[in-house]
Amino acid sequence: MTRILKWALCVTLLAGAACGPGTTDRQAQCTGELEPYRRTLQFLTDMGIAPDTLMMPDFIMFPEFRDTTSHSHWVTADEAELLGLRRLCGVNGRDTTALLLGIDTISHNITLLLYQLYYADVSPVVLVTYDTDGIVVDMLNAGTWAGVNNLYAHQQGDTIDQGVEWAAMALEDEGEISIEHHLTMERRTAGVALQQLWRHYCRYYYNVDSVTGSIGVYDMEYAPAVGASDDDQAMRSLEMLAWAPVSDDKAIESYDNFATDNAGLLASRPKLSQRYTAALLRRFDIAPQAMLQWLYEHPESHAHQYFIAAIARHRPDAHRMACALNSLTDPAAKRYWQRRVAE
Repeated sequence: MTRILKWALCVTLLAGAACGPGTTDRQAQCTGELEPYRRTLQFLTDMGIAPDTLMMPDFIMFPEFRDTTSHSHWVTADEAELLGLRRLCGVNGRDTTALLLGIDTISHNITLLLYQLYYADVSPVVLVTYDTDGIVVDMLNAGTWAGVNNLYAHQQGDTIDQGVEWAAMALEDEGEISIEHHLTMERRTAGVALQQLWRHYCRYYYNVDSVTGSIGVYDMEYAPAVGASDDDQAMRSLEMLAWAPVSDDKAIESYDNFATDNAGLLASRPKLSQRYTAALLRRFDIAPQAMLQWLYEHPESHAHQYFIAAIARHRPDAHRMACALNSLTDPAAKRYWQRRVAE
């Protein structure tokens, strides 16, 4: 109820409405309570985006929310730059587009924006927190939420194995968020009844700090993909690694644990190995300081070995690598990576 009242009052203020006549005390209280929210959202107003038309409900079900939302906003190339989406997610407004689906005011200082990005046949959902100046504080990749997802489609003759994915997100008071994922693999064959192959479920609980805007994982529920092969299980686990917030300094440890637990599959399944390498490079792009520091401190780890091989093979451009190295505050770690990159 608190969130609903806050949302309604915020919309009223943004729409230019004042408190009713004859309520001087309440009007003063209303202005005093809500003026900070106007300042929190001002960076969006300055860009020509109307926040009052994009306020998020307390509960969102995907893909229905995406498909039926009429008040969403396609992000232009200039807006993607200003909102930090180019740097964080590679959104350029042309080859890769983004849809701004919703806004939530976490506090006087922090605003949460919900986007869906479109990369070829995948469409991840991301949540980004901003300060009052519109500067990115933290980002969370919350998975694909794509409905019928081509990422999981495999066809042989007239038989199609296809993933059907949906998710739900709940926004609570004080910046608490829960995100629930369901993925069911189905087999469709002409003239044969639909067959369920396996299913996967997980739920993450996050908390957005109302002062700093950082996103933390405070609980998690996970059920293995019932009926799935070892390969499918590993793919689901690999996807879940990407759902760690950018500010999570321990995320790379989870990447290493994955490589340790799936060493045999990574050695024998080129596709899984390629996706793991790609996941490491994505983490490197969004959180280089914590990642390089952890790898420096754990030179015998599987993640370290895979990352060394990845940069040797893919050779990140000089500017990208220089920015990553400059983010390091440990002189010894910086010297180590400068030497390794030069090899």
